[in-house]
Formats: sequence, structure tokens, C-alpha cells
Amino acid sequence: MLSALIGRVLAITWLTGNLLAVGSIAFGQTPMPLRDGLKKLNQKRGTYFLYDPKLIDGQLIRDQPNWKADTEPLLTQLLAGTHLSFRKVGDCYVIEPLTEKVNPLPIRPKITRQFTISGFVKEQHSGEQLIGATVFVDGKSGTVTNNYGFYAFSLPETDEVELIVSLVGYQRAYRRIRLDQPVSLTVELTPDDLLDEVILTSDATERAGANPQTSQHTVPIPLVQSAPAVAGEKDVLKTLQFLPGIQKGLDGQAGLHVRGGGADQNLLILDEAPVYNANHLFGFVSVFNVDALKNVRLQKGGFSPRYGGRLSSVVEMNMREGSKESLHGEVGTGLITSRLMLEGPLIRNKASFLLTARHTNFSSLLGGFVAGLVGNYTGTNWKANFYDLNAKVNFQLNRRNQLYLSGYFGRDFFGGGDSLDRNRRWENVVRWGNSTGTLRWNHLFSERLFSNLSLIYSNYDFTTHTKYIPIDPSDPTVSQNTWRYFDGVTDFTLKYDLDYFPTLKHQIHAGFTTTQRSFRLNGYDVIASAEQIHRTHHEASRSTETSAYAEDNWEVNSWLKALIGARATVYQMQDQLYTRVEPRLSLSAKMSGSTAVRASYSVMNQFIHQLSNTGEVLPTDLWVPATAQVKPQQSQQAVLGIVHDLTPKWQLTVEAYQKRMRHIIGYHQNADFIGITNAQRAEGIQWEKNVTSGNGDAYGVELMLQRKTGRLSGWVGYTWALTRLVLDELNNGQPFYPAHDRRHTLTWVGAYEFTSSLKLSASWSYSSGNPQSLPVSGVPSFGHLGLGKGDSPVTPADQLFGTEGPLVQVRRSYNSFRAEPFHRLDLSLQKTFTARRVRHVLEATVVNVYGRRNPFYYDLQVDNASQLTLRRVSLFTFLPSINYTFRF
Repeated sequence: MLSALIGRVLAITWLTGNLLAVGSIAFGQTPMPLRDGLKKLNQKRGTYFLYDPKLIDGQLIRDQPNWKADTEPLLTQLLAGTHLSFRKVGDCYVIEPLTEKVNPLPIRPKITRQFTISGFVKEQHSGEQLIGATVFVDGKSGTVTNNYGFYAFSLPETDEVELIVSLVGYQRAYRRIRLDQPVSLTVELTPDDLLDEVILTSDATERAGANPQTSQHTVPIPLVQSAPAVAGEKDVLKTLQFLPGIQKGLDGQAGLHVRGGGADQNLLILDEAPVYNANHLFGFVSVFNVDALKNVRLQKGGFSPRYGGRLSSVVEMNMREGSKESLHGEVGTGLITSRLMLEGPLIRNKASFLLTARHTNFSSLLGGFVAGLVGNYTGTNWKANFYDLNAKVNFQLNRRNQLYLSGYFGRDFFGGGDSLDRNRRWENVVRWGNSTGTLRWNHLFSERLFSNLSLIYSNYDFTTHTKYIPIDPSDPTVSQNTWRYFDGVTDFTLKYDLDYFPTLKHQIHAGFTTTQRSFRLNGYDVIASAEQIHRTHHEASRSTETSAYAEDNWEVNSWLKALIGARATVYQMQDQLYTRVEPRLSLSAKMSGSTAVRASYSVMNQFIHQLSNTGEVLPTDLWVPATAQVKPQQSQQAVLGIVHDLTPKWQLTVEAYQKRMRHIIGYHQNADFIGITNAQRAEGIQWEKNVTSGNGDAYGVELMLQRKTGRLSGWVGYTWALTRLVLDELNNGQPFYPAHDRRHTLTWVGAYEFTSSLKLSASWSYSSGNPQSLPVSGVPSFGHLGLGKGDSPVTPADQLFGTEGPLVQVRRSYNSFRAEPFHRLDLSLQKTFTARRVRHVLEATVVNVYGRRNPFYYDLQVDNASQLTLRRVSLFTFLPSINYTFRF
């Protein structure tokens, strides 16, 4: 018995080694379990199988088959002597008993009745409702679950319907149904621990031509969790930066520049609530905790009419609901943060909760790191920290009604100080944060009509202050001076959506949204105790934005699919009223079983702007409304592309786009702003007088080659892009390249699973240098808060606290200098240790393996010889880290 066991182990080891080589599947003399043979056939050829595990347990492949044979003859050999048979349904093979007879669909002379199949797709064991799962009917047409896991379609009465339910990261499910009455069917999918199911998808169904929308990407959370990250901090936005068409901003920051758009032109949604500032630690970490997320979907073209309000992209993130069956948790720590996750049932199978939390570990260490990056401060007690909380509860009232309550709260702090002279010390502090809340009610009117009502709250606020504080508070001869600047934006939104499924060929979505938005602009407090001055001021503004939309996802015939819709918006700001209509059209024509051509056209409008002179999303950037003087931004985007399944493993996608933008705004070169030490004159300054507007054009070609199955998975992306802007009062009205314009970008993301407990991940990216306004001279200055002004400082320190140093850097030409190219390699190795019901995950990460000194920004300095010199500031030249996670 021992010798047989040893022989089987050796045979399996030998077979596993052969799987890593290119070529046909090798086979040893020891009988292989049928389950292993089917799994290996899936890994080598991308063939999917559906079967009852009990049916094949204990079955062995008794004779040596010809592994070079075509799939169906090979399956016949594998199943020989097992009393099992197979048949093809769509792109899958169903394994079933040989004696089972399959009745063909009857031919009916006249069909008089139709019935609806509807229900939910959920995750097995946890009960999480799954978004974007595809339900195939008879292996052909299908529908996709909505944001709450619901699906529905109607079919003519028939003796039998075969359903296949699939979702990336889960094992497929197969059901056979007799359709002679309405059917309510909940399908549970089992998570697939194999890495070959953790793939990026350009559409929900993974196959060419299955989705009419262009430029869509679904990013599985396990992919984000396995990708290399700075200090091991897993980050959704930084993973999205590796997709074609998306440019990063400064090195290490989480900002997104999509198809020529600015960082403020992305609609970031967390459980339907917009998030206005997605950055912790000035962008080195995003506010979205991966532990709390269930689904991430990016739209960068071919936009659905249900979304609006931004020009460039929609990043829709949905929080997990929490397990309805048992309590689970996770505790982790790393170089930057420690984190906690708890989930479990409140009422078993009826109600559940989710709670996640993060907090920085080394406040003083992070403060010194950030202070060294943003400027040459000499303070000895700099601190930087952040924390965030995600919470969610849900209650299933009955089969037709469910309630969800979710929220996010996060705050950042950066500050420090030192002695100013013998009697006073100075203190600089920046604080900012987001908070969101969403209350949702799902109601099922009928088996075909699903509704959702949402009440949404979102808030962002920012404040910075400088204080001169007496070292001895009891000294009456030394006064305290304080200058504080603040701004913010608050949303209250009512949203109602309907999903109607009349037939299998039509999915109709409609709804409306109304948002009341309040702004706090140019706020300041000035306190000068000696002069007994205490002044405060801010501009309060309020706008209302109401939209209605409708769309039809229409399967025209077997080879043509269309998404047709429109969105209409009415926006009011004081006495100014804007009305905008946005047509949306997406088409997909299936040219063959493996090739589809896609095209789309969309119009987008943006009624809220962000003013920045760095091109990045810093907390000092100002959110302002569209007004009579500052018109809403608008874009028109056309996309043409092709998607081709080279093999079941490999998929190639090519897209070309053209985007025209109108009423883009920015600070003009003679802008006048509130100084941190002269805020008294703020009442005479209006932000509208500091901006200029114009138009822009963006063109590009994107390629993506993706390996979808196997132990080695990932993708290679390439983007050629060009963006030009023309703003009336910038660069003398001549065209210029914005700071996020990069001509060539090449990215690679890969992961290899040695075993189920050992994974290696790598990412590499290259991009052309971005344009910058190179400083050519400097003049003395003090106390200017760097919120604009074309010849004012644009280093991070100047943006936060003003120019405390000796120079204001003069830039005569606008973005005429190209920085050096960026390229970086990151590696990550994950090892999982399992003991009883707990798991220990140890991850080692190295960022910038070969130590490339990529430019973070350029700065002007005076050297020891009193000469002006240009300084290149770099970060993350080589950063190793270790993270530990305990799961129970």
C-alpha cells in the first residue's frame, strides 16, 4: 500500500512538471483520477466542464489516451469504461451518466404561452449576491445579473431549458429546467481558488461579441489582492493604472487620467455614493479598502446612460454584504497600515454585517517621509496619518424586499512645526477627509420588474492652517497669529432605478437622479491676538442637478447586439439653468465565433469642476460649480474596436478612440489668490475671475493581449495617445500638451501559481515623459498659498502651505519640457499557511526592483555657489516590505 502511494505521488509530481512545459499533456502509467484529467485539460486548452462532483469521484482514466487528439475524441477516450458520457452546451461540456436520456426540445406548431425564469445568483456559503454573472440559455443567448445579483428573462413554454451560470473567479453552474410555469431559481456559485479563474475581463461573459459595450473592464478583487503594491498596500486605483488608455500622474500616486481627461473627470462611486477625493497620504494610498470591496467595474467609453456627471470614466465599486451563514474575520499589518475586517450574520440567512478598518502604523516615520518629499522643511516633529472605516448591514425582509445601509468615513492628517525664534514656534497642519452614506431598498414588483430606491450622502472637506504660537503662553508681549483656509462640498441625492426584462432579447433600464450640492468656497479665519483681529469668511453656493435616463440592451439577431439609450439633465445654479441631452449608442457585430467588431458613441456633461495647477488631485484643489460665467464641461467620444479570441486561453482587444472636449477650465497665468498670510483680502477675490476655459482633443489606440486561463495569467497593454488643449489665457492661446499627456505607455501584469498556497506576481510599466513647465528663474517670496498663478510654485509643499522658502519659481513657457521616461518593475510573493480553520498569509514585496530613479517632480534650488540649479526629486528607488494577514 505504501509503495502504491509513493508511486502515485511520484506520478502526480511528474505530471505537474510537464504542465509547465509548452506542448501536449503528458500521461504516466499510473491511472489518473478523472477529475485531475479534466482539470488539466481545462488548464491546457481552456475547455470548460460541468459535472456533479459525486459523479466523477473515484473514477480513473484507465487507458492511455492520445493527448494530441481533438477535444471530443479525447473526451471519448477519457470517459471510456466510466459509464459516463458528454455533450456540448455552448462553450462547455456537460459530463453526465451514460444511461441518462436527454429529451430534445419539442417542435411545437404554435406557441401560445411564455414563462419567466428569474432569481438571484449568490456565492455559496456566504450568500453574497453576485454582480455581473452571466446566465446562458441553451449555451447561446443570455442575460447578466444586475448590481444586486438579480436576473430575469422570458421564454416560450418548452419541455426543457438548459442554463449555464458563470462568473470570473467562480466555478460554473449548470441547471436543467422544465418550463411549463414561471420559475424562481436561485443559483449558488462556488468560489474557484485556482488562479486561472482570476482574470481580468473586458466584458461580463468573457467571450468575444457577448457584450455590446466598448471600453469596459471588470477587475476581480482577487487579482487586486495578488498584484504587487507599494509597501504591500493593495490598491484598486493603482491596479487600474495598468489598463490601456489610463495614464498615471505622479509616481506612486493613485490618480487616474483616462483617455486624455483630467483627474477630476472620473466618477468614483462607492455603493452609489460619489467620492470626491480618493487619496490618503497625498495619493500614495487610495481611500478604497480592498477588504471591503466585492466588485470593481471601469467604463472609459461606450458609457451606459445610467451614469453621467463626468467626462472620462466611471469606476463603480460595490461593497461586500458580509456572510449570512458564519462569522469570519481578517487581521493584517504591514509597513504603512494595520487593518481589520469582520463579517457575519445578524440573523442567519436573513441579515448580515460587514466592518473594515485601517489605521497607519508609524505616524512620525510617515510624517518625516512625506515632509522630505514635499519640501526641505526642518521641523523635527512632522506627523502623517490616516484612518478609514467601511460598514454595511443588509436585511432580507422577504423574497421581494431587501434593505441595505452602508457607509464610509476617513480622515487624513499631516502637520508639524518647529521654533521660529526664541519666543515663538510655527505650526503647519493639513486635514482632509470623505464621508459617505447610502440607504437602499430593493423591491421586486414582479418576476420581470426590479426596482431600487437609494438615498445617498457624500461629503468632502479640507482645511489647512499656519499658526505662530508663543513658546510661553503666559508672556503678554508675544501674540498668537492664526491663518486658516478651508473649502468643501456636500451632496444629498435621491435615486430611483428600474430594471425590466420583457424577453430574452431585451433588457430595459430606466430611472432618475436628483442631487442637491452645497459648496464652501474661499473660506478663511484670521486671528491676530495682538491687534484683536478675528475675521472669518466663506462663499456658500448651492446647485441642483436632476437627470433621467432610459436604455435598451437589445439582441437584434444572432450576430448583432445593441445598447441604445439617452440621458437628460437639468442643472440649476442660482438663476442660471442648463439643459443637456446625452445620446448613447453601442454596437457589437459578431463576425465569427471568435471575432467581434464593436463601436460606440457617447456624449457626457460635467457640472462640477476641480481647479488645480498640478494636474493631480491634491487636497488643496478646489471643487467649484458650473455657473453663468463657467459653463459645464462636455465631451463627445467615438470608439471603434475589435475583440478576437485567439485561443480559449488568449484574447486580443484593439480599440481606437477620438474624444473632443469643450469648456475645459484651468487657472489663468495672472490668477490672484488668497495668501496664507494675507487672507484679509479674500472678500475681494472671486474664483471665477481666476479661471480660463477652452477646448481639447484626445486621440489614441489601445491594445490588450490577455491570457485568461492557466497557472500563468495576466495581460500586456499598450497605448499610443495624444492630448492637446487650447485655453484662451494659457500659453498665449496656443495649443499645449497637458501634464498627463504621455505618447507611449506599455504595461505588463502577470501572476503564476506554483501551488494553491504559493503565488508569484509581477508588474512592469513604461511610459514616455510627461510635459512640465520648467522653471527658468526665481524671485524671493513668502506666504503665498500655492493655489494657482502660472508663475507661482507648483511643488507639493507650495500647494499645501505656501512658499516658506526663498524662491517663487518663474516659468516662462507652458509645459514645453518633457520629463524623463518612467519605467519600474515590482515583484510580490505570497505564501499561505493553513491550520485547521485559520489561514496565515505572508507576502514579500519589492517595489522598483532595479532601482530606477523615476522623476517625481522637478524643483529649482540655489546651490552653495548661489547658482540656480534644477533638482529632480525621486521616490521609491528600492522599497522592500513584508505584510502579514491572519484569516479566520
